[in-house]
Amino acid sequence: MEGTSRTLPYTIRFVGLLGSHSLGRNPKFMATTVDLGRELLRRKIKLAYGGGSVGLQGAVVSTVFTNGGLVRGFIPGYIATRWVYGPTYGVEHTVSSNYYKYFEMNHAVEAFIVLLGGVGTIEGLFTLIMWACEGLQNRPMGLLNIDGYFNNLLKFLDDAVRQNFMASSQRKLFISSFFVDEVLDKLEFAKAFPGPGVSYDDFVNPGRLDLELHLQHSSYDPSCMLK
Repeated sequence: MEGTSRTLPYTIRFVGLLGSHSLGRNPKFMATTVDLGRELLRRKIKLAYGGGSVGLQGAVVSTVFTNGGLVRGFIPGYIATRWVYGPTYGVEHTVSSNYYKYFEMNHAVEAFIVLLGGVGTIEGLFTLIMWACEGLQNRPMGLLNIDGYFNNLLKFLDDAVRQNFMASSQRKLFISSFFVDEVLDKLEFAKAFPGPGVSYDDFVNPGRLDLELHLQHSSYDPSCMLK
């Protein structure tokens, strides 16, 4: 999958990573997360994550760190002292809880990438979504939907909108792609154009979007509260 055909007016330099401390069963999970680490290096993007050195998170962070990339790990003290997930790459910041892990990462980064994972990964994702809806953070969040892993989650969110349990503006906070380069391009796009009324697909196709007009007239509606 090729990247965007136009140059984005904004470049993300620091992303936060959420993901599993397990590798999962599908070999494609590991291969794709290593590709993500390589692409972060290629784009010179720094990385913050939840500490440790195992699982899909560890595969990305190891790729970045061992090849000279900058990494910061935010890990709760009660986990760090027990080395539950192995040593932390890069600069380690000890925090008091998972809540403060997300809090500190949110202040350090410009966007988040969500890898495959279980309850802990989803907890982090929905924490960030609720903070966005409460006006506490505005970082775009991209799901790397390897082999369709997040399809059921995305369907659940679409159903929640249809049943009036979630505002459509809240649903739009989730960005997803099957491809490493595209999820990063979409995050760049969301950071450059946070307002409604313009799509990533229009941007990729230069004949369908007047960027100058959009930059002059776009406005951002921060309302995304649950109904």
